[in-house]
Amino acid sequence: MEKMGRRERERQARRQEILDVAEKLFAQKGFFKTTLAEIADASEFGMATLYQFFPSKEEIYFTLITEKTEQLFSLIEKAVSRFDSSMDKLKALVTTAFNFFEDHRDFFKIFISERSGFEWMAKEDLGLRINQLYERYLMMLQNIIEEGINRKEIRPLNPAEIAYGLAGMINSFIFQWILKPVKRPLKSRIQNLLTMLFEGIAISHKKNA
Repeated sequence: MEKMGRRERERQARRQEILDVAEKLFAQKGFFKTTLAEIADASEFGMATLYQFFPSKEEIYFTLITEKTEQLFSLIEKAVSRFDSSMDKLKALVTTAFNFFEDHRDFFKIFISERSGFEWMAKEDLGLRINQLYERYLMMLQNIIEEGINRKEIRPLNPAEIAYGLAGMINSFIFQWILKPVKRPLKSRIQNLLTMLFEGIAISHKKNA
């Protein structure tokens, strides 16, 4: 890997400082109540410097969303790679995702609760960026499921449909926990979700031989 020069390192450090400050402000005040001027002031950069890195507040926010999602995928891929069994891989995926969202709850709460007001998502390619990341997540799930079917660990159903169903369950657990003022940590719900994923919710009534 080519080593960055001093100027590029300084530029990347400034960019990261802007993102770190913006993340804190978005979490504290919400996206719509935070202004570019506040981000510039808190990061101790002028507006001209801010615009050199990000042309809009929307671009800052979606850069944060994109980079955090990339970070999550990296953590999931690393966790999943430690196991051979598809069931263990799914457990690792769920556990890693829940831990990550619990660590970044305030930030993602802004995205979930205020996304209906992001009118510019339909006009820019920023919304498309999020959709592409989600498709990557679904493909990751589907690959694990296909591997499990081939290893006869998972029933031979449609892998894509299973991935959609699992993603929906995982997302519902995370979204409800983020939006509702509950005291139970998200991590405490991992076992309930895994039980539903692997065992279902129906009580098995075995007939006596």
